[in-house]
Amino acid sequence: MRILITGGYGNISWWVTKQALELGHEVHILNREQTTSTRREVPSGVKVINIDYRDFKAVEESLENLSFDVVCDFLCFSKENAEAAYQLFKHKTKQYILISTESVFKRYDIVSEKSIKYTEEEASPYILGKLQAENYLTEKMKNENFPLTVVRPGYTLDTILPYSIGHNCYTVANRYLNGKPILIAGSGENKWTFTHSSDFASAFSAVMGNPDTVGDDFNIIGDTVSTFNNIMGIFAKELVNKEPEFIHIPYKICLSLPIMPEDLMKQRMENALFDNSKIKSLAPDWKTKMGAKDIVTSTLKWLNEDERRKRINKELDEKLEKLTITYKDYND
Repeated sequence: MRILITGGYGNISWWVTKQALELGHEVHILNREQTTSTRREVPSGVKVINIDYRDFKAVEESLENLSFDVVCDFLCFSKENAEAAYQLFKHKTKQYILISTESVFKRYDIVSEKSIKYTEEEASPYILGKLQAENYLTEKMKNENFPLTVVRPGYTLDTILPYSIGHNCYTVANRYLNGKPILIAGSGENKWTFTHSSDFASAFSAVMGNPDTVGDDFNIIGDTVSTFNNIMGIFAKELVNKEPEFIHIPYKICLSLPIMPEDLMKQRMENALFDNSKIKSLAPDWKTKMGAKDIVTSTLKWLNEDERRKRINKELDEKLEKLTITYKDYND
């Protein structure tokens, strides 16, 4: 198959690119030319289209004489992006896979783990963008036969570390290396699912080019269940080889932290378990290979190979320091 992947070497998409190449497909990736110091290197054999995906005219011109069996869109974050994607690919692909997110679901029953989507009025910008992209393209699928498949990853990790309170950078790790405690949202005992990007890609390959998946949606979320207390404990031991020091920030305080939108922060403090039966019915032999420790150690190994990968966010560091000072004596 001829496959186009937007992005192509990000935290999740690099493994999808690698998997597609290993399966013998012709793989094109489309992204703007930029440093790869904080990303994995583009795999050998990929055909690279160096254009900013947001430059609609330039992308349209570059793809003028190309068509694809599958388009995997990792860079669609809004209704505006979805509108552009529809115009670009409505006559150019047999399958368009929108990479959405399981965060579009809010958890309302921690016993049964049932979930429903946020409404547009409830959602913060990231979730709102994904919701609107899903809704717009679903309408195009129903009314214009647009060959849409929706895939929703969970908390998927490769080049980023799992944090309870923090961003996808090295700031929290750097603080812990300098003797600071790790901040945990709420009790830290809620059950979360952590997926390595290689496991995601393995399941994703069963979706790509499969005509039975057009018009359908799939959550691709691994079987590795842990708590933030547990996985951050693994992180601390792997980082400095000692028992972790935690500060648990009260639930209500976390909801108003100027670090993460309230809906996403709320999800961090609730159970995040999902039914994998749908993707496993499509790929019955699929199971996750990377456990919580594997995920942490592999990411730390990759980060330690090049100091440039260890991005520090000074603004985030200042916010975390204020929280640390305020709650250093708090006993959850």
